[in-house]
Amino acid sequence: MVYFVENNKPQCSEVFRRLQENLPGRNLCDLAREHKIAIRFGSKKNKGWVGQTVEKVAGLKVSSEASPDGADFELKTTEVSFKDGKWIPKETLKITQVNPQQILEEEFESSIFWKKLNRLLIVAYDVHSEDLFQTRKIISTDLNNTKTAFEIRRFWEDVRHTICSGEIKDLINLGSSAGLVQLRPLGDGKQKSLCPITGEPFPARAFYATKNLLSLLLNQESL
Repeated sequence: MVYFVENNKPQCSEVFRRLQENLPGRNLCDLAREHKIAIRFGSKKNKGWVGQTVEKVAGLKVSSEASPDGADFELKTTEVSFKDGKWIPKETLKITQVNPQQILEEEFESSIFWKKLNRLLIVAYDVHSEDLFQTRKIISTDLNNTKTAFEIRRFWEDVRHTICSGEIKDLINLGSSAGLVQLRPLGDGKQKSLCPITGEPFPARAFYATKNLLSLLLNQESL
């Protein structure tokens, strides 16, 4: 059972417990079938089936809301491989789309970006074949009062300054893969946002956790 708080969203501790009880070592393909999640639609793969399956196991409702999945956490999945005694993420992880107007009105600690990134529940899995996606790690993070939080805050403030200056349309990327977070174009680059300073449209951006940050989290290294 998942217990809900007043805002009708589950708490991290309950969802983490549920995932720990039902996911370790399990084949996500089997769980998808149990929960009637389509892995394919005809000849096309359902790109979101892994996340949808984990949400079902967690007792969450599938949602596209900008706010976090739970009362105090955001649930994410990521593919990993094992190399030299460490779990290595295959890709970066999208945290949330940038809302240029909203970010000017937010403070870092109360921003949607930090609420999602600060308390992640991450389900890591590796792929052996089309029919074997095996759960490997389930971690709960808390980045408060860490040097990592300081670096991420400084990055967020750089993004905010760039928006305030009306220069965000000129940026393709902000931040590098060697850092902890990046600002990158969203999807195929066709989605547009409006600059709140100039009123000009520009390709939408999103915050991404780098593979470097994910590796630190997955292997519980110093944050």
